[in-house]
Amino acid sequence: MTFEQAPEIALDPLAAAWLSGDERAESKLFEFLRVRFLGIAKRRVQPDHLEDLVQEALQIVLRKGREQQRTENVLIWSLTILRNVIGNHYQARKRENERMATGEMLLDQLTDEAAPPDQFAGSDSGLEQALARLAEKYPRCGKIFAAILESLETGGGPREVSQRALAKVQRQTPDLTRGGFYTALHRCRSQLRALLEKEPGHV
Repeated sequence: MTFEQAPEIALDPLAAAWLSGDERAESKLFEFLRVRFLGIAKRRVQPDHLEDLVQEALQIVLRKGREQQRTENVLIWSLTILRNVIGNHYQARKRENERMATGEMLLDQLTDEAAPPDQFAGSDSGLEQALARLAEKYPRCGKIFAAILESLETGGGPREVSQRALAKVQRQTPDLTRGGFYTALHRCRSQLRALLEKEPGHV
């Protein structure tokens, strides 16, 4: 059953009563919509996102219903809002997955191509100097690359090195999501490349 095929009930009079200030009508209207939204959304989204998406859709119905003084075709209009909220949710997840996939590729490339840690040593190391300046200007970038270098010292393949670096940065910055980490890594890598290109003798 599609959103448009959902059975109608007499919601329009309830909506009219709600907009006229009837609190009892408001309670009945939104309780009905909440139950209907949950029944539809649970077949389309994961359980951990269910309640949040339903509440978001209800808030939009509440706000736009008042703004537009909506008293006709309330059920179909409300279900269209729910459909849009669910669609936006999946678009956001798709973008997040794309950022994470790109970030994982960048991190694997970085750890795969990086020289052994002992080649970074010495005050004349251009990479060491660039990393120091990067950390001073962008502390989060400093944490990310420090975690990568430490993980390189521990050893292992690119994927193992990457996972350890990610875990360490997330411990240091609890509010940083996995997707946020990979977005930051992309930016930090560009900043590091720009600094390295300014180093004398850079090819």
